[in-house]
Amino acid sequence: MISEQVPPRTDVLVIGGGIAGHSAALAAAEGGAASVVLLEKTADFGGSSRQAVGGFAFAGTDLQREAGTSDSNEELRRDLLKSGEGNNDASLLELLLDRQLEAYAWLRQHGVEFAYSRPAAAGSGVHTHSNWGGQAVRALHKCVLSHPRICYVPGHAAERLVRGDEDRTSVVGVQLAASAGEPGLLHTGGGVVLATGGFSRSRQYMEAFAPQLLAAIPSGGSGNTGDGLRMATALGAGLADMGWVSGTFGAALPGYPDLTPREGEPPGLLFPIYSGAVAVNLHGKRFTDESASYKAIGKLCLEQPRGVAFQLFDSKTMALSRTAPAHNFRAALERGELRHSDTLADLATTLGVDAAELTRTIDRYNRDADAGVDSQFGRRITGKLDQAPFYAYPCGVAVTTTFCGLTIDTATRVLDVYGEPIAHLYAAGELVAGFHGSNYMSGSALTKSVVTGCIAGAHAAVASLTGATE
Repeated sequence: MISEQVPPRTDVLVIGGGIAGHSAALAAAEGGAASVVLLEKTADFGGSSRQAVGGFAFAGTDLQREAGTSDSNEELRRDLLKSGEGNNDASLLELLLDRQLEAYAWLRQHGVEFAYSRPAAAGSGVHTHSNWGGQAVRALHKCVLSHPRICYVPGHAAERLVRGDEDRTSVVGVQLAASAGEPGLLHTGGGVVLATGGFSRSRQYMEAFAPQLLAAIPSGGSGNTGDGLRMATALGAGLADMGWVSGTFGAALPGYPDLTPREGEPPGLLFPIYSGAVAVNLHGKRFTDESASYKAIGKLCLEQPRGVAFQLFDSKTMALSRTAPAHNFRAALERGELRHSDTLADLATTLGVDAAELTRTIDRYNRDADAGVDSQFGRRITGKLDQAPFYAYPCGVAVTTTFCGLTIDTATRVLDVYGEPIAHLYAAGELVAGFHGSNYMSGSALTKSVVTGCIAGAHAAVASLTGATE
């Protein structure tokens, strides 16, 4: 049910209305908690997961088998370790692998719809199960609203975690922010689940932990200002992976050459580089292996003049446009995010790029395509860029997620700086560290959010029934 009033007490309190928070609230109610409050500080639900344009990473699903794809936990582990450069927390990685198929089945039971297409080439894309337009969190939100033991409360922010008067080691509730209009305490019997997202919208935390990304475009949920990080570290919570924060390549610059972000609009993402495009800078030169992850390319893009790049492609790539948001090139053209021309020279002029240099770059690329190998970056090239019209997508780097934060154990209990659990405090989703290592593989963030949300909610429900933290 919806409530505009915060009840004074609940068995389980979940803070944050993204996909991790919705998963935690449902798992707590389904796990036996008599009452669950899902608190969201903004006026609307969904957070970063509502903006997600990719999908979930799963291995061994029925959809993969139907598509003739062979996949397994071993292959998923390999790709996660490769993406994270081996810096993943071993126990949390195994937790994700052990629970990912269960999470897939649970989501489908709750109305989440997936599409799967066998990728043309090997790679981590084999795990991607598409879910577009925030459909997953919308489906879970319907379940939350219809559940008789869950009270969803939007527009109310948590400010501080509260310890017990007698047992100073246990979290017993939360102090609401005065801006919520109802300052006061919300007490819990089972515990608090923090699912407040990251800190991409916090200038303070970005300066502290990711100053190299201050020139990037802030994205992610509008409420991602590090609230959970602040509340938990005030109680001594440990942190991990803070140095790995990176940006995502491919963020739209629709006003180029004006780089000012459009107020209130998260930047769209587009990846023609994964369908045959090349990435060039303002000098008309390639600067990366375009088959690399959008995180790795993002780091290099920020080193280019003005932090700007152009994904350059021809009509053959345009013909590969599909309905998936990050690969819908025709929709981007209709939105005015692409520049196009019948000649590379004219396109270069439109972009403010040296035409002679851009022509040399593409000529070299096409010669490499004939030879079958990239002489600059060593990647495999399968096709030329030679069929007019030619298109360019001006883009930059956005901070869509911070994939670092609180240290947790395999029960999602928040650990303090000494590695000891903070009683009755759990965390899930983007807020938690350990799973991704130094980089996250596409699709793994949403999977992690559901896995950790379900675990956190279930454990908090048990604590509400037994009075003890599992």
